[in-house]
Amino acid sequence: LERARTRWPECTGALMYKLNDNYPAASWSTVDWYGATKISHWFVQDAFAPLHACVIFETVNNRRKALQLPVFLLDDANVLKGSQWRVKVRAYNGQLQMVKSIEFAGTDSVQRVSRLGEFGLSEKQTDTTPLLIVAEVHRDGQLADRTFYFVNYESQKDSLFDLPGTSLLLEVSGNEAVVKNTGTVPAVGAAVLRPGHSASFSASDNYFWLEPGESKIVHVSDAQGLVVDAWNLNPGVNP
Repeated sequence: LERARTRWPECTGALMYKLNDNYPAASWSTVDWYGATKISHWFVQDAFAPLHACVIFETVNNRRKALQLPVFLLDDANVLKGSQWRVKVRAYNGQLQMVKSIEFAGTDSVQRVSRLGEFGLSEKQTDTTPLLIVAEVHRDGQLADRTFYFVNYESQKDSLFDLPGTSLLLEVSGNEAVVKNTGTVPAVGAAVLRPGHSASFSASDNYFWLEPGESKIVHVSDAQGLVVDAWNLNPGVNP
């Protein structure tokens, strides 16, 4: 989806197949038969964000490969007009240690699609399972968009769930859930959930990245019985 968007104007649209199941089955849909959103739903939402920074990969298997990954800034609604912006890209190894960081800065509109440059990683930097890359847009000093990618995970079973653990704090007020990373490493795939009500519960965002000490407001359809989770949440620390 991101690759299609970066090819404007040669590519003028992208259609995601498919949203929901048409019979009770396990498939590649992003919403199941009962109406519960799957993890993929949230990554598709990120990929379609009107203001979005993305990194383009050729493959998910990049271990011990030197990479030059194209970085794009997408702005379908031209919200960057008259603004100062920065795009930040970071790479983390399997211990959630940052191995590379780069920034691109600019002013005013980017005319829908702008290729900013490349994010280079050496063979040594990609020699990790998994490899995680974060891309984000800051507009006038405020975080406006963030997504993250995970590659190099196939060589070690469950590597995405064997990351160094963190802790999360959840506070709910009305229809706002505030998630704070109280640990010392990033929270990967943080989510606000309502167990037993996944088919009726909805949230404005889920399965997101949180830096240590960072908080995020998630708008929820129901404030009752909420829990917070993450791929690397330490067990037993968030009752």
